Amino acid sequence: MASYNKNTPETIQAMFGSIAEGYDRANAILSWRMHRRWNKKLVQQAGSAAKLLDLCAGTGDIAYAYLKQNPQAEIHLLDFCAEMLACAQAKRQQGQNLKFFQADAMAIPFADASYPCATMAYGIRNVANPLKSLQEIHRVLEPGGTLAILELTQPKNTLVRTLHGFYLQNILPPLGRLITSNHDAYRYLCSSIQAFIPPETLVRLLHQAGFAHVNVTPLTLGTATIFQARKG
Repeated sequence: MASYNKNTPETIQAMFGSIAEGYDRANAILSWRMHRRWNKKLVQQAGSAAKLLDLCAGTGDIAYAYLKQNPQAEIHLLDFCAEMLACAQAKRQQGQNLKFFQADAMAIPFADASYPCATMAYGIRNVANPLKSLQEIHRVLEPGGTLAILELTQPKNTLVRTLHGFYLQNILPPLGRLITSNHDAYRYLCSSIQAFIPPETLVRLLHQAGFAHVNVTPLTLGTATIFQARKG
């Protein structure tokens, strides 16, 4: 079995490809279905633009949730993992205006100022250079455009943080193995949450990339966080 200890594009891509078919089921079980509430909150903060770029789109949860709120929207789903995009495409229903692109979130293959809104859920911590990705998103957004990011984070409360860490290290990887038959992948995912930069650092990166009016919304005792920002 592959080892995902090194955060390289190749290993991350292989990891997500290996768990793509069981990804939705695993997310529902491992988050105690809280991810549905988090996703809905992200869509609400994204707004109601007629065109959306969904980055690190995975199996399409955010895109399809956005369509429920905005049925006429045109949505472009971008992910660097072909297997994840295939799962997203399999959910597509007739009449939905969706386009799928396999590409890197650090090199978005679209023109400047071409989207009024962008989302990214559970993806920024797996990007090799988060600042570069944020700069690319800023580039493709229209002036005044909205970016909404949802990411798994570590709680600030000491007790909650300790319990959360125990769950990530000792419970989630075995459960992930039972659901997807890939223990290493979920061990990596757990370690990536604990190793990722704190919310205040991501806020600084958003400002550094050119975004303004950054709002931070902790969810479920800080185990997830939404970052909403606008292109000035």
